Amino acid sequence: MSKYCIVITTIGNEEDAQKIISEVLNCKLAACMQTLDIGSHYIWDGDVCHDSEILVLFKTSWALYDELEVKIKELHPYDTPEIIAVDIKKGFKGYLDWIDDVTK
Repeated sequence: MSKYCIVITTIGNEEDAQKIISEVLNCKLAACMQTLDIGSHYIWDGDVCHDSEILVLFKTSWALYDELEVKIKELHPYDTPEIIAVDIKKGFKGYLDWIDDVTK
């Protein structure tokens, strides 16, 4: 595993997404977040669901993952939010150094 990861979550609306993004930035738990409007299709409580959501990608380090997960769960409106991390095996050194510079 490398030093860096991308943490992914989905959120139901822009207001909730901005609340989480602002708090994560204020706490310096991620260097950058990107948002995308997506369609989500899944099974929940036995029902097939089709919803519009906002996908949020957090660029951070593995050292901050646990604290970031706690913060997302604390602020997320879903009972069981998607919070998954993908290892960044390789990346531009200047960008990865920047992640270190702007996070705690």
